[in-house]
Amino acid sequence: MTTLIVGSGGIGLAAARRIGGEPVLTYRRNEPADPPPGATLRRLDVTDPVAVAELVASVPGLDAVVVTSGHRHDFEFFAKQDPAVAEEIVATELLGPMNVVRAALGALGDRGRIVLVGSDSGKAGTLGDAASSAARAGLLGFVRSIARETARTDVTVNVVSPGPTDTGLLGELLDGDDLAAKVMRGTVAAIPKRRTAQPEEIAEAIAYFLGPNSGFTTGQVLSVSGGLTMT
Repeated sequence: MTTLIVGSGGIGLAAARRIGGEPVLTYRRNEPADPPPGATLRRLDVTDPVAVAELVASVPGLDAVVVTSGHRHDFEFFAKQDPAVAEEIVATELLGPMNVVRAALGALGDRGRIVLVGSDSGKAGTLGDAASSAARAGLLGFVRSIARETARTDVTVNVVSPGPTDTGLLGELLDGDDLAAKVMRGTVAAIPKRRTAQPEEIAEAIAYFLGPNSGFTTGQVLSVSGGLTMT
């Protein structure tokens, strides 16, 4: 399987290791120091639709696309947030994945797998993170629409929706003393499983959607959140 993984944070790297093969793994600013063996690293800004289209077209024999891109930002009440920051968040976390999916649909043709990694903030909302929660919620409607558009083919489109996950970013948030730290500490404390997720647990959910027996599952949202959001 030839897989493009957009985003090389903790979840993206775990997905690359779980999926195996020789994935194409992208990053925006910081090249990962420990990519899995066989991975090809490419720099990509998902908010640039031309760059996205060119990169996707350059991957021969593409079978699957996984998008894990996110925007690092401070938490702030929406009424006080710089509108430009909110727009950057939405551009990265909603419009960026849309750019990737648009290009992927052209490259995949009538068969392939697409998985977008969102967040359970898209279901429940997060205090001080309204723009990101809105972007993540937008992914859910987008994926369901694309799943309907591609349902007569062997293309599937799904969302993996993690709760708090033990990555470097979460560690930075929890160690702080600002609004983000307070909100995230409260969120972690509310997880029924009494722990955060491991990146490998998120990667396992991604692997299911890419697997050979997942062709009848499309337009779905799978929360991997320790029971934080039960529906």
